[in-house]
Amino acid sequence: MISEENIGITRHKILIVDDKAVNRYILGSIFEDDYEIIECCDGSCAIEELAKDKDSVAVILLDIVMPTLDGFAVLNFMKEKGMIDIPVVLVSSNVNDENIRKAYLYDVADYIQKPFQENVVRQRVKYVIRKYGKIRERYS
Repeated sequence: MISEENIGITRHKILIVDDKAVNRYILGSIFEDDYEIIECCDGSCAIEELAKDKDSVAVILLDIVMPTLDGFAVLNFMKEKGMIDIPVVLVSSNVNDENIRKAYLYDVADYIQKPFQENVVRQRVKYVIRKYGKIRERYS
């Protein structure tokens, strides 16, 4: 059987970081046909995944409020390690002016409010991936 690995095609990854399994499932099911999905239940796991293989991550869907390390801790890690070329879309039900302001100080690509609307999530994330992909190509 021919697979993507057999013919040298590498699928880009979407890193989904949310402490709620149902949210990871919903987001993963939206993109599983087109991307390899990596799920993390907290910021510590996300940092481990980024340290392993940041180059194939097309986008990070990142919750703000999580145990251990929250979304802002992940953003801070990414900033310190120079990972600003990986687009981050914050996904949170904790929408307030302070969180939005703080998120954009970290140059997040977008902000999506829970509960998710599948079509909106799909379009906005695919747009972010295309936009950042073009920027990466330009500077490669």
